[in-house]
Amino acid sequence: MRFDQEGNALILYFTGELNSANAEEVENDIIETLKKKNFASLILDFSSLTYVSSAGLRVILKLKQKYGDVTIVGASLNVYDILSMTGFTEIMKVHKALSNVDVSHAEVVGEGFFSTVYRIDKDTIVKVFNRTSDPNQIERELNLSKQAFILGIPTAISFDVVKAGEKLGVRFEMLDCDSLKNLYVKEPSRYDELTEKYVALLKKITTTEVLDPSLPSLKKFYQEKLEVAKSTISKDAYGKLNKMLKEMDDPHTFVHGDCHFKNIMVQNGELLLIDMDTLSYGSPLFELAAIYAPYIAFEEDDPGNNERFLGVPSSLSTKLFLDLVKGYFGKEDIEEELNQIRVLAYLHMIWWTHVNQPDNAVRLQGCRDRLLKYLDKVESLNIHG
Repeated sequence: MRFDQEGNALILYFTGELNSANAEEVENDIIETLKKKNFASLILDFSSLTYVSSAGLRVILKLKQKYGDVTIVGASLNVYDILSMTGFTEIMKVHKALSNVDVSHAEVVGEGFFSTVYRIDKDTIVKVFNRTSDPNQIERELNLSKQAFILGIPTAISFDVVKAGEKLGVRFEMLDCDSLKNLYVKEPSRYDELTEKYVALLKKITTTEVLDPSLPSLKKFYQEKLEVAKSTISKDAYGKLNKMLKEMDDPHTFVHGDCHFKNIMVQNGELLLIDMDTLSYGSPLFELAAIYAPYIAFEEDDPGNNERFLGVPSSLSTKLFLDLVKGYFGKEDIEEELNQIRVLAYLHMIWWTHVNQPDNAVRLQGCRDRLLKYLDKVESLNIHG
């Protein structure tokens, strides 16, 4: 058996089979090695382990009971199934080995700032993350997708985390699907039908009660965003916005947080979400503010952004956003709601720019000016009527 150390973590590499024939010898080898090492956690690397029997499981259990912080990585599907059936996945962290998926010649069916979606074959798509390299973060998104699915929010059925070259991704089963954005472009005669379904999806998300206590509050997050923007705006504007955020209703209902049409797939006429890493809870205004940004706000200080990022002219994305808001609130006069959405959207844009493009003075100034303009027209961030 081979051992290695990374910081405070000691890595144990297992090979071949761990069974009744060698379990005692392996256990003794581990015990003697651990006596000589200083470590805070154990990582059991199963990348080269082909089988584990009940005798081998007892060795693992003893390590877990004695050392507490024990993680298994690289478990093959066969070994993972054994660990899952015997309850080990419930008592310790177990990470499956990542299968490799070749996307070099795959069709791109969706593309965003953080990820690209590829069709691998007739039945499968893979969402590849452009900026996320932490498998734990991706596993969290998978779990959130499953929770949302159980609660009735239409999401694509996700299977596993995969490797696409040097990047990580998530594999979904999607039969005969296309992105909602592509359908708007390819089938403009279906605009009203697609928009009606889009509105229904937004309503379903924002009226579904959150049961997971670990989901973050967007109200709290926007208060943190305000602190980032504090130096950008006047003391009076900061005070007014801070007061409105504190007094804002905070329903325990879902906010997807990035529900633009490139994160929505259409399968057999049904709209399905494929992106859950921004899932949280709070007012529906947060949901609408989050899609105001890509549909309208980014274009204002960067003409041509909509064509480059969304693949549609700004006239279409602007019309779509206004129709979504009208459909969501069920009325034509949406000026009050629009101003509330704009205030939240430009606060978000200032924060986003500070974090991702701190040298973009044009966007910071433009978003600041618009935030102050609409802040003068708003006295509350609560939805009326």
